[in-house]
Amino acid sequence: MSIKAVIFDLYGTLINIRTDEGDPRVYEELSRFLAYSHVHIAPEELREQYLQKIREQLGRSRETHPDVNVMKVFSDIIHQHAEGRMELRLTLYTARLFRSLSRRVFEPFPGVYGMLERLRDHYPLGLLSDAQRCYTEPEIKELKLDWFFDLILLSSDHGFRKPEPRYFRLALDSMGVRASETIYVGDNPQRDLVGAKNAGMRMVLVRSGDKGYDGFMPDAYIDNIADLEDALAGLH
Repeated sequence: MSIKAVIFDLYGTLINIRTDEGDPRVYEELSRFLAYSHVHIAPEELREQYLQKIREQLGRSRETHPDVNVMKVFSDIIHQHAEGRMELRLTLYTARLFRSLSRRVFEPFPGVYGMLERLRDHYPLGLLSDAQRCYTEPEIKELKLDWFFDLILLSSDHGFRKPEPRYFRLALDSMGVRASETIYVGDNPQRDLVGAKNAGMRMVLVRSGDKGYDGFMPDAYIDNIADLEDALAGLH
């Protein structure tokens, strides 16, 4: 069966990332930053309100696999504690600083650039990630990955996330390709494998300790993303 398009997960598949949103220093620095804009909230309260508002967003959603929008979370916190008029783009800068402070590891996996460059000569490429646009978009550009992709979908724009099949079908419809002719590449069996299979796509699983999930198995398994081309050759 021919392959007409390849769609990728981002974090854990193309980008090696580790964050620590529980680190108290993140909220200490963020609290200091907000004070410069007359938003006064103690670090401990900031952390609690951040977590509480995430829970509230998830609780209000009617989606089976809901996602939050951290811009709305930080906007609510800032409006609640601001003294006077809120500065333009403060919410965006707060969200991005939060991400920067919590990042511990952030780098492309070995072989990513060469692999994507070669695949781009043969297939349209898409990106479908459970991610927040406010900081994922600049992270993609920071690593100069954006120009490889014909389509970039991020879950914060839609309110739902993988393994929701509708999310995968959004990518298929946007790229104008059939599910059976599209390969999804990801590292998470529960989200990537189950979602892709339920959407009718074929799937390549990368670097996962579990080779299957809930009765689903990938069409190919690789330990390194740089080996994807060989895996795709075996799926034609």
